[in-house]
Amino acid sequence: MIVEKRGVRSEFLTRLEDIKQSSYILEMPIRQSGNASLSKGDVVEVTYNKKDAAFTFKASIKDLFEGESSSIEVEKISETSRTQRREFVRLDISGGLEFRILESPESKEGSLSQKFHGSLLNISAGGVLFETETRIEADCLLILNFTLKGHYPLSNILAVVKRAEIVDDDMYIVGAEFIANENLARYGLETLGDFLPPGTGTFDDNLQKLLVQFIYKQQVESGKKGMPHQ
Repeated sequence: MIVEKRGVRSEFLTRLEDIKQSSYILEMPIRQSGNASLSKGDVVEVTYNKKDAAFTFKASIKDLFEGESSSIEVEKISETSRTQRREFVRLDISGGLEFRILESPESKEGSLSQKFHGSLLNISAGGVLFETETRIEADCLLILNFTLKGHYPLSNILAVVKRAEIVDDDMYIVGAEFIANENLARYGLETLGDFLPPGTGTFDDNLQKLLVQFIYKQQVESGKKGMPHQ
């Protein structure tokens, strides 16, 4: 959600709570950039992702509800249009990560490497950034296992390496994008065989929602929430 005041744009993160006849109830937004506060009557630009596309519309803030379950109500004042897909919000995070490299996935003789280890740096609903001593090439395929805050395990998730850069002390910084159902064939994975670990799969909508909710809760707990009335 974006609001512009005095020529300065401020960006907020929120999520849908309820849909009414002519309006939407959203969780109280968390400011991501800028210093503006949201007020009743403000016109905002709302952008949301849906599968492989992003959409936007303009809305007016009808009311703000503070208290134990803070939320705002917005009324849509324009048509919804498709827009350029926005990057997912990233959260800095620490923790261990285990991965295996998927070799020759397009072949029936595809194989898996031994287990390697790395350390998480940040995460979004679209992928992870981690560091490792293992040399990894861009475009290679990985099977990832990691746990968020010790309570949210994600196991045998397919991902593709988008970038791998060597840094000091022979460490590699690796950016990996989760592979979703809609782009499975792009990486030759329709021929996956029995050599994969049980439960290996793509990054589906349910896992994405889990990550979005986790990131949102972590930002609320870290005190990034703040919307005083003007």
